[in-house]
Amino acid sequence: MRATAFTLLSAIAAVLLAGCAPSTRLTNAWVDPEYAGPPFRKVLVLAISRESGQRRTFEDEFAGKLRAAGVDAVPGYRLLPEDGQVAKDKLAETVRRAGADGAIVTRVLSVDRRTAYSPGYVTVVPSIGYRRDFYGYYGSAWAVTVPPTAYQYEVVVVETNLWNTADGTLVWSGTTQTTDPGELRREIAGYAEVIIGALRERGLIGAESPRPAR
Repeated sequence: MRATAFTLLSAIAAVLLAGCAPSTRLTNAWVDPEYAGPPFRKVLVLAISRESGQRRTFEDEFAGKLRAAGVDAVPGYRLLPEDGQVAKDKLAETVRRAGADGAIVTRVLSVDRRTAYSPGYVTVVPSIGYRRDFYGYYGSAWAVTVPPTAYQYEVVVVETNLWNTADGTLVWSGTTQTTDPGELRREIAGYAEVIIGALRERGLIGAESPRPAR
């Protein structure tokens, strides 16, 4: 049990030292400098995924976070239940039925499995003569040897685009990186907070407000 615990702690330390604590962060973002329209008030949420369950979970969770932020959001699968790509006219009809002035489309760009290493360490045990003394032995008994440890983790890169459905132009695009993703709903919640925060900062969703200088 103790050896297992030390190995686990060593693995966690390796990930932390490598800067890979489980998290989602925005690594790149672009906004159309020509866009001067009001904030988007009703958004259609679409996830590009062939996994029906994952797509529906994502769209539900992200739309829920948007609604909590004051944006009327519709999960795409409720109007577009088909799995896989659909024709342009059907997508246009879905946008019309949703009454959405914007669409947020998300897709996974890459999943990269990486390895972090911990070199391990050795605590030198005192001589046998020293360990024959009770007090000396008690101190030396805490000596441990932790072998080098390899820890594998995943880095998921996701692209998110906000489109103006009135003219079909791209208004905002961002790339996020999630390290060592865990439970799906928790990761979607963290991802949504990052994206919503970035969109609100740019004045693209929520109440109308002056836009920051670009």
